[in-house]
Amino acid sequence: MRMTRAERDCKITPRHSTANRHLSHYWRFYGAISRAIRKKTVITMRTIALCLTLLALSMAPAGADKAVAAAKIHKVFDIVRGGDKIGTDTIDIERQNDTTTVKIKTDVSVKVMFIEAYRYEHSCNETWKNGQLIAFKSRTNDNGTKHSIDVTAAPDKLSMDADGKHSDLPKTVAPASLWGKDAIHHLDAFDPDTGKPLSIEVTDLGNEALTIHGVTHETQHYKIADTLSGDFAREVWFDGDVLVRTKIVGSDNSVILSDLR
Repeated sequence: MRMTRAERDCKITPRHSTANRHLSHYWRFYGAISRAIRKKTVITMRTIALCLTLLALSMAPAGADKAVAAAKIHKVFDIVRGGDKIGTDTIDIERQNDTTTVKIKTDVSVKVMFIEAYRYEHSCNETWKNGQLIAFKSRTNDNGTKHSIDVTAAPDKLSMDADGKHSDLPKTVAPASLWGKDAIHHLDAFDPDTGKPLSIEVTDLGNEALTIHGVTHETQHYKIADTLSGDFAREVWFDGDVLVRTKIVGSDNSVILSDLR
């Protein structure tokens, strides 16, 4: 039996309405999934970007936003006279960028029959910039005789105040503290104890294998002498750039050694 148009419309219309509802639900569900996927993708990409940023920061050099960390050297020397220890030398060197600071402290006590016959105390601070001395300060007690030296740098000279007396020095002058191998090449110098001017003569005594505290050093041996008065005289041994021994002959002709510990 044939259906009328009205009957066909009655049966078709509900079917189409149900399908449309299904499609509407589907598109809403698909849209929700798509939005969720896009949101999760954005979050994931942001998380990846944050991780990469943190990783880059962690891998950046430590000194990228600050000065390079200072290199510090601490050395202690035993001072021996006639086989007896009479004191110590300490040298602290700090290098940062183009600036080097050096702190030296010497403490000597010579006793005879348990009574102190001689006392020597010396401390000094040096500041160098690009190989140029820019500041020096020393305080010395030489068996009761005290000295005070202060040196500052001006654009074209060094200004020294030594025991209350002022003098101007060439910028090339340096203290004869001999803490590093480069120091022996400063031929125009001053005594770090008194500020007295020195004219240094260096004699290269050649290579020498030197054993100190059971350690053998392949050293370069130098003799240092003042040609102005002859009062300042030393022998020094360097293992590479490192000072390992200083030798001084005392006023009583005793041999005094300062050996790296």
